[in-house]
Amino acid sequence: MGHKNKLGHQLFIFSILLLIINDFYLKYTFHNSFTGKLSDFVGLFAFPFFWSIVFPKRVKTVHFITLILFLFWKSEFSQPLIDYINLSGLKTFRTVDYTDCMALGSILLSYWIIREPFHFNSKPIFKKLLFGLSLFAFVATTQKKDAPTYEDGFKSIDVYNQGSKKLKLIVDFKYSEQLLKEDSPLNNEFNRIDTLDLPAGGSERIITPILQVDSANFPINFNITVLDSLGNKLKVYSKETFLKAATVDYKSEFGDEYSSSWSLIVGDKIPDKLKVYKIYGRWKTESSVKRMHTFEIREQYYYDVDPDSDLAKYEIQDSSIIISYPKMRRQGKIVELDGRNLTIKWEDKGMLKYHKLYE
Repeated sequence: MGHKNKLGHQLFIFSILLLIINDFYLKYTFHNSFTGKLSDFVGLFAFPFFWSIVFPKRVKTVHFITLILFLFWKSEFSQPLIDYINLSGLKTFRTVDYTDCMALGSILLSYWIIREPFHFNSKPIFKKLLFGLSLFAFVATTQKKDAPTYEDGFKSIDVYNQGSKKLKLIVDFKYSEQLLKEDSPLNNEFNRIDTLDLPAGGSERIITPILQVDSANFPINFNITVLDSLGNKLKVYSKETFLKAATVDYKSEFGDEYSSSWSLIVGDKIPDKLKVYKIYGRWKTESSVKRMHTFEIREQYYYDVDPDSDLAKYEIQDSSIIISYPKMRRQGKIVELDGRNLTIKWEDKGMLKYHKLYE
């Protein structure tokens, strides 16, 4: 009897269907911790079971690798890999929550069942369909969905990095078990400790577990810790300092604990006034940048060197550079200017780092 017949095991079929239903419907209907954990429990059974069928002589190895990969994926050490995947065009995500390790028992269940004799005859077309459905379920689980918004019913925090360096944020918006017993609606997938990476000039949205119609207090231990790229602690926002620093209308009005949303700016501010002559010269992107770009700027003109283009008028307002062609207008934000190194966040090209070729 072929090993692939085990694809027809009732528990495996059930786990694949439940994985898809949970990720595409249940999570976004109920928004609770149960649906968040369900994917882990079901996925850690279905994933090693499936690959043990593909590699029947490597059952132990498959289950051991699944264990190691899950522990790595759920840790902060996987963030550089996630950043690389997202930069390549594929979108993936995960939440750092070590309580997810409770689901590791599903790996043992998979190992026990896959070694048991099992008889199931099915047509080849059914096996191919189930094979493809399984791959779809595994990929869909890690795909990044659109972040919930104000309209989805949860209060949110928008965090902006105004500095020129990459930052890491650890957001603790987790309620105590005692409080969750008293206010169970707070026990949803956003009740957690999360880790975010903020590139220079970048922003992220944090969804809180508080519904818009709810007036619940912040968690007692709420805090946002700001770290540099090496993990050094730069600043910690408690509830009190956060509410003093956060705004609710992106201008100057300070928020309170019962606002609908908040905006927080972190990172060292780049000087608003830029000495224009410091940007004069020819600049070329670093060799490691895929989107190559070279431009030259003087007192009276700007032009792209690759490809050659017409001279353009330009103006610099504080740290913004505005380039005006006869039929086009381009704008960029000068994020960093340090001697012969320049970083610009273009509207059409994204963030690019340059090195000065000559004055």
